[in-house]
Amino acid sequence: MNNCDSTAPGPGALVAFCKQISAKQASEWPPSEETLAREFVEYFNLEPMVFLGELQRLCESSGIVLRIAPLPTSLRGFNHRYQNKREILISGTQVLTREHTALHELRELLEYEFCDLNKPICTNETREKRAEQFAISVRISAFEKEVPKLVDQIATIESKWPRRAAYALLFVFGAMHLMSLALSPRLEDVMEENLNKQRRFQNN
Repeated sequence: MNNCDSTAPGPGALVAFCKQISAKQASEWPPSEETLAREFVEYFNLEPMVFLGELQRLCESSGIVLRIAPLPTSLRGFNHRYQNKREILISGTQVLTREHTALHELRELLEYEFCDLNKPICTNETREKRAEQFAISVRISAFEKEVPKLVDQIATIESKWPRRAAYALLFVFGAMHLMSLALSPRLEDVMEENLNKQRRFQNN
């Protein structure tokens, strides 16, 4: 849940990031979620593989509590901002999407800061869709940032066939990883649907 009616000052790191984006993208406002994600990855220097521990440290340094908590089955995550308190709750039942959900909720918290700067990006109708796009794009951008370095390392392999094999492995791994990032929310839905069916079967 997220809206633009709060006027509490935001955590320094998030405010600084939002101010930088507001200035940098002023002529092309609002930015796409892909652009916002790339800037987010660069600003916070995210690792190529984004794990929950890294996001917890990022949130802690930004004044946000990020924790696993029991939530209704209909919710993967929840965020709220009250005065100076900011919190993200992640459902402990998730298997594949904890990082995705954390980024989704973090994007909604970012919107508060954009609203306070009179630079809103989302509407109530586009908020969820854009948060999903941001969550996927951040993890893809973090991985893509590392690809040129890996290509340069492979180029130093002197033997032709091992070098070609390394390029092929990088391509296959990269394609599979990017696909898994894009599909993980849907796979989580399928797993949850199957689990609910098993529960209903056991209760009958």
